[in-house]
Amino acid sequence: MSSSGRPIQRFTLRANERLKLRKQIETLFWKGEAFSVFPIKVIYFLQRIPDDQASKALTGFSVPKRKIKHAVKRNRIRRILREAWRLNKAELYETIPPGMQLHCFLIFIGNQPLPLDKAQETIKKITAQFSKKLRQPSA
Repeated sequence: MSSSGRPIQRFTLRANERLKLRKQIETLFWKGEAFSVFPIKVIYFLQRIPDDQASKALTGFSVPKRKIKHAVKRNRIRRILREAWRLNKAELYETIPPGMQLHCFLIFIGNQPLPLDKAQETIKKITAQFSKKLRQPSA
């Protein structure tokens, strides 16, 4: 608890919040919807889950070898994307309906390495778009 009596928010990205299972990734790419906020393409799928103990969202990150040739640069971009997501995911989690889990995959589509402040700005735009899409009633 903080001095004001509110619980302290922890900005973490745990293993159970990562999209890792092949079946989940395949389902995401087959059934998911996509949108882009340059330099990131987002593929997402909202899935019903039986227990409330699971994470609100599972997220994967990818930087294609075709766009960024050097592994060191790809790893750095992926690390920056994870950091930006970790710091800005909280507002998105509040909009995900109970009993549902968001599966999303962030794919870097730019040609140049991305600084952290630009990545955070892009992730904020992505979470705003997610919030807008999740608030719309499903047709």
